[in-house]
Amino acid sequence: IGNLKINVRVSEDGTQTKEANVREVQAGAKQHLIIVVGERTAIKDALFSAKLVDFAVRDVLIVPYELATDVEKATRPTGGFGQRPTWESAAYVADPSGDDWDDYVNEELRDAIKQNGESVRKDGIAIVVKNNGSVVRRGVGKVPWRDMVEELEEKKKDDVEMADLRFLAPDSLE
Repeated sequence: IGNLKINVRVSEDGTQTKEANVREVQAGAKQHLIIVVGERTAIKDALFSAKLVDFAVRDVLIVPYELATDVEKATRPTGGFGQRPTWESAAYVADPSGDDWDDYVNEELRDAIKQNGESVRKDGIAIVVKNNGSVVRRGVGKVPWRDMVEELEEKKKDDVEMADLRFLAPDSLE
């Protein structure tokens, strides 16, 4: 997971992003990740319900990975004035970047389908990754945001360290 790349939002309005690998974000900014994989509806529901938890003050990034073909994504209407909904462009949402995500997600999906059947594509899966890179939970269906955040925060209390945010420095923005 550490070598996967994500686009982290570095502006308040969510329009400017910086690409970094997961390991940099976790080591430098001490961010936990919750990767949400599923069809459009599952992603939308997960991100919309995440708005109810105050992620702005948490050390958690949500990485949504939509199960749709490039053609499906390209033909989808973009909405009013080409802007993404606020639940997709919140500061705590980081977009997956690069082809390595496909391999990682397909492997996770294979395991989830073996255990829970084909419905996981529609229901969605969540993978909770602690800021040290270890996966602490995998689940299918609706994401229990409060439980996951509380679990991550509890695990972090013993290991408090200053964040190193140099990888987000403005001079390295593309």
